[in-house]
Amino acid sequence: MKRLCAIALATVASLGPWQCLHAGGLWLNEYGDPASGRAAAGAAAGVDDASTMLHNPASTIRLEGNQLLASAALLQPVFEFNQDMTGTPGPGGGNGGDAGVLSPTGGVFYVHDSGSDNWQAGLYFSGLAGLGLDYDDDWVGRYQSIENSLLIATLAPTVAWRFTDRLSLGVGLQYYVATLDLSLRVPNPLPNRPDGRATLDGSDTDFGFTAGALYEWSESTRIGVNYQSELSPDFGGQLELKGLGVAVDTNTELTLAQKVRLGIYHQLSDRLALDISLGWDDWSALDKVFVAVGSTGASLDKNSRDTSHAALGFQYQLNPRWLLTGGVAYDTSPMESRFRTADMPLDRQVRVAVGGELILSESLSVGGYVNYADVGRAHIVAPQFQGDYETTDIYQLGMNARWHF
Repeated sequence: MKRLCAIALATVASLGPWQCLHAGGLWLNEYGDPASGRAAAGAAAGVDDASTMLHNPASTIRLEGNQLLASAALLQPVFEFNQDMTGTPGPGGGNGGDAGVLSPTGGVFYVHDSGSDNWQAGLYFSGLAGLGLDYDDDWVGRYQSIENSLLIATLAPTVAWRFTDRLSLGVGLQYYVATLDLSLRVPNPLPNRPDGRATLDGSDTDFGFTAGALYEWSESTRIGVNYQSELSPDFGGQLELKGLGVAVDTNTELTLAQKVRLGIYHQLSDRLALDISLGWDDWSALDKVFVAVGSTGASLDKNSRDTSHAALGFQYQLNPRWLLTGGVAYDTSPMESRFRTADMPLDRQVRVAVGGELILSESLSVGGYVNYADVGRAHIVAPQFQGDYETTDIYQLGMNARWHF
């Protein structure tokens, strides 16, 4: 059994970069809500619907009446690798095809009118992180990844207090569920035998929190800041090495970095408003990932780095019923090419979004948006292969409905 655990631990060690990078680049910036139609620019300064508590719990103090918002979105990644045939000879195989997997996200948000100008409460359920990839079984990077998916969703009550006439504070307690599934090929230690296939699954539930502040400088200008705590899922599951006769329990500990978003909203005219966001994500805190197989454990280096975020957007009131939005966002890369793996080949990220909202009645509004993300060339330099991703795009289509009562 000890020998089997040692083989399994060596296999999981090869998954270590996946754990770090997959978690390190997948905080969602858009949730299907109306702010997604401007790439979430300025969202920490408050938005005019119940989803505002996700961007900054303090900003719910601005809402009047009971509000319910339901949102849904689909993310379609397109990831196509192109290996560099002039580099170190690899294990052979193709480029993996289009590895993108259609993924859903969205949420439900409710804010209850307290009847007081000094406090407000709400509750939401929403996705926070997640994406998936699926390569061809025989591709050149099969010893790094074939399939992988990560999903994190949270249920969170929030409360906001009006501290002064201009300053409001808010907090949200997040109960989250995290699931992890991945597979890759494993070289068979016996000669002339086919490769094995490693599959790992795990899940966890735990708590995190958000905290925010909103300063209403004037009727036309607001400044907000929101803090998202670290989330530290501890994935307990089972590792199976199909074809090698190994099946053991595993435990994988990792951290999704804390982050801060600063938002600014300024109304330039009766019709036009400008939105700005600046942010920081603490990915360098992920120095190690701890993996346990049976009674054996190891601490794995991950080598990611802090990232910066910036976004600029606008809102234009075309007429009393139609609101048009747009925005661009930029995030720096969480790691260098020599540490990047095929599990989640993210580089720097550029997002462009356009959206709109239509008032159907005094109590109902509907909206939608399209979002395009370019996540860079994602150059990979691995021991057995290297190359670039010719295409690293993510397309997102979202819709939402808001009830005010």
